Amino acid sequence: MSTSFGLLLITLATSVICVVGILVVGRVRKSARTVGGEELASRAGTQRFLAENWALVEKTARETGMSDEEIAEVRSKVLGL
Repeated sequence: MSTSFGLLLITLATSVICVVGILVVGRVRKSARTVGGEELASRAGTQRFLAENWALVEKTARETGMSDEEIAEVRSKVLGL
């Protein structure tokens, strides 16, 4: 009887710890999204970041094998040309 009670107690404690951990992680992710993570995740923020760093973006695109035509297409979408 005491062994099964001990196992039940360990199972319940583990379950409570897991649920609390999931809730804490969920709240942290939610607060990170609303505080500062939203700007970088937004389309306007991403376009602004790419426009400000276009030289590096273009260099990386060339190094990874993008053609001049593909780069021009991306440039027109990002920079609005």
